[in-house]
Amino acid sequence: MTLHLHHPKNILGMLTLICLGSHLLSCKKNAPFSFIKPEITVYGNDTRFQANTTHLSSDTVYVLGSSLVRDSGQDLAIDAGTLIKVNDGVAVIIRAGAAIHAKGTAAHPIIFTSSAAAGNGGIRADGNSNSDLHTWRGLQIFGSTNPSSEGAGILNYVRIEFAGAAGYGGSPPPYYGSLLLSNISRNTTVDHIQVSYSLMNPAFELVGGDCDAHYLVSYASSSSDFYLHGGYKGRLQNLLAYRHAFFPTSNTSFVGAVCGLYIEDDSTLPSISNLTVLGPDPAQISSQYNLTNNRAAFEFQATTGSKFHIRNSVLLGFPKTGWYLGDGRTAQGVADNSSDFRYSIIQSNDSSRAFYLAPGSYNPYNSHSFRNYLLQPLFHNQLFIRIADFQLTDPFNYDANPNPMPMPGSPVLTGANFEETPFSDPFFNKVSYVGALGTDNWLKDWTNFMPLRTRYNTR
Repeated sequence: MTLHLHHPKNILGMLTLICLGSHLLSCKKNAPFSFIKPEITVYGNDTRFQANTTHLSSDTVYVLGSSLVRDSGQDLAIDAGTLIKVNDGVAVIIRAGAAIHAKGTAAHPIIFTSSAAAGNGGIRADGNSNSDLHTWRGLQIFGSTNPSSEGAGILNYVRIEFAGAAGYGGSPPPYYGSLLLSNISRNTTVDHIQVSYSLMNPAFELVGGDCDAHYLVSYASSSSDFYLHGGYKGRLQNLLAYRHAFFPTSNTSFVGAVCGLYIEDDSTLPSISNLTVLGPDPAQISSQYNLTNNRAAFEFQATTGSKFHIRNSVLLGFPKTGWYLGDGRTAQGVADNSSDFRYSIIQSNDSSRAFYLAPGSYNPYNSHSFRNYLLQPLFHNQLFIRIADFQLTDPFNYDANPNPMPMPGSPVLTGANFEETPFSDPFFNKVSYVGALGTDNWLKDWTNFMPLRTRYNTR
């Protein structure tokens, strides 16, 4: 059984009849017009969500009044261009055995955003606690604890805004990323996803499984951008962790550092190419990026024995630390080449901490020897001193349209290498540039870097 949740499509016809009477209303030929789509509030226990397949149509705006859960054997199908507004504290949950088919386009992305009024997403409603923020819990997709060949569906050209709220229930309560992919197999299609203003938890959280993904953007996260743990072993290419000067904030619940890329657990082994971690404008930076006893900000942190293959990437712009290794087991993996970081460029505003090894974690070595090791000609890495050396177009123009694209002649436009396993695999597009962005602007049309100013479904 398939259930279609949409409004009768008579509005467009009515507008056509109105314009046919142009002698009365002075409608000009080809004059643009817009109309507000009907909005309906739906709840997870609504009988319309009990069908095996639920279809959300782009001719209607949906407001989720409570969590929408798909159980094993059920599907959630979402049309390109569909707008879904979500009430505070609510989640969209796809459980193991269920599937989501959210296939947007560059011209018509699928948008999940806060139901709060324009400009109020992520802002306090009343009171002083984190629970008073206008933020929802995110899109959570679960697979089997033993991922099989089955996929969890398609996520293609999707935006997720003002999610990352603290979870409810349990002890401790579940703190999931704004997009959680838990034990998902690589037969799931994931590409062109933007998560913006993840308020209290990571933007992207990949735990277990081997799900692959291309073209992921985390913008203005208050916590970590990409959090990989629990044995995740997938392949990722073209990842942009794009920080905002006034985030993170003190609202972060996630236990751990604020990182562009955070990898942990000794069973975790991702393969990543063309990552950019772009830190905040140093002239406007929030004090939350400074090191404290309980909180620290890193472009990349690897800890608890995790391993990784990272290539053709760019880390820049954090004020205190670039790449941080948190323990001896993780450092040993770098030393014996079971982890590797190659053909990449790194920069930190404090250049002495661009490569940082936790004191005493891997005696007799320290941050200086860690830096010298990674800058050997064998690894083809470079250390830049200034953000300006990367020659990015206009990355810190937060109040207009920030532009992180490299300028012509930028050093990031060359230098990539895809020789050897795992990067020789056909999954990886063999581009010439390092970092997330080259000359082809894959951010165009479908991303939005100013959701706080966006008035959805209004004239």
